[in-house]
Amino acid sequence: MITTIKNVHVFDGNTVSTELAHVVINNGYIQSVGAMAPAMCEEYNAKGLTLLPGFIDTHIHIDSHENCELAVQSGITTLIDQMCENTELIDSLKDPDEPIASVVSVYMPVQSQDGPMKIEALGYESPYVETKEDVHRIIDGEIAKGAVVVKLILDVPPLTKGMLSEELIDETVRYAHECGKLVSAHSTTVEAYRRAAKYGVDILNHIPKDEPMPQEIIDEIRAKRLVVIPTMVMQEGMVQNLKKVMPQRAGDFANVTDTVRRMHSAGIKLLVGTDSNNTNALCHIRHGESILHEFELLHDAGLSNLEILQGVTTEAARIFGLTDRGTIEVGKRADLVLVEGDPAQDISACRNIKQVWVKGVEVKQ
Repeated sequence: MITTIKNVHVFDGNTVSTELAHVVINNGYIQSVGAMAPAMCEEYNAKGLTLLPGFIDTHIHIDSHENCELAVQSGITTLIDQMCENTELIDSLKDPDEPIASVVSVYMPVQSQDGPMKIEALGYESPYVETKEDVHRIIDGEIAKGAVVVKLILDVPPLTKGMLSEELIDETVRYAHECGKLVSAHSTTVEAYRRAAKYGVDILNHIPKDEPMPQEIIDEIRAKRLVVIPTMVMQEGMVQNLKKVMPQRAGDFANVTDTVRRMHSAGIKLLVGTDSNNTNALCHIRHGESILHEFELLHDAGLSNLEILQGVTTEAARIFGLTDRGTIEVGKRADLVLVEGDPAQDISACRNIKQVWVKGVEVKQ
C-alpha cells in the first residue's frame, strides 16, 4: 500500500523545513520526500503540522508487551532495552507485526556480584564475572542473542558487593571492541564514571546525584568523545523516593542538573533516555510519557531544542547503529510522529502529538 502524508513541515535532523512537503510511504518505508505525490494513493492531509522521525528512547527496561503500547502513544517507535533476562519477550518485540514500539536490547550485562540494595530493588540476582574468561563468555552469549551493544555494570556497594576490577573493565571494553560492539555502562557514582572514562567506555548511563562531577572527568569524557545518556527523569525520581525511605542516601538532584549542564557546555554528546521500568522497586518510571519530561529536564540543563530532537532521533540511531531509522529520508523505516507546532522552536510541541506511524501503519490515538 502507498500512503502520502501531505502538506507537512519536515524535521530533517537539523532544521524544520519552512516549505511544505509530501512524504510518500510504500510498504512500510519512505519512498520519497518532496513536492510531488503519486496520483493514486491513500492520503493523509497534515495541514501544515510538523513531521518528525519516531523517537528512540535509548535507555529503558522491558517487562511486557504493554511497555511498547504505552511508548508509541508518546511518539516512541524504538525502545533500547538496557538489561533484561527474558530473551523470549525481547525477541517477540524486535519487529512486532502491529504498530507498537519495537525493541532492541543488550540482554544481560557484564557485572560484579549483586549487592543487597540491587537485589532489594530488582528482586533477583544476576550472573556475574570473576575472570577474563567469564567476560568473554557473557559477551559472546549476548552478542549471539543479538545484543545491540555490550552492557557493563559499574557500581559500588550496596548495589554491588564490590566494584568490578579495573582489569575486567579494561578487558570488557577491549573484547567488545574486538567483537565490533560498543560498550554501554551503568554508572551512577563518580568512581564509576572515573573508571568508565579511564578505560574508554563508549556510552555512560545515568548521572551521579550524591556529589558534583569533577571537571577532570568531564574533560576526559570530552577528549575521548564518549557519549552520555543522563536519564534525568530517573535521577529525579530516585532522589524523591530515597528521601522517603533512605534519607541518608537521597542525593541532590541539583548535582545532576549541574553535571549535565557542564557536560553540555563541554560539547559532550548527550542522548535521550528515561530508564523507564516497572521492575525497580525504588523507582518506577512510566514508559512513554516520561520521555516528554526528560525533554524538559534536558532543556532546563541547557540543551537546545535541536540538540534534544537530535538526541532522540538522528544521533540515537547513529550511535546505536540503527541504520534503518532515525531520519526522514528515502529508504528508511516510516516510523514517524506528527505534532502541532514547531518543536525546534518550542520543545513542548512534542506533547501535541496528532498521529504516529510505525512502518507506515497508523497508530490509534
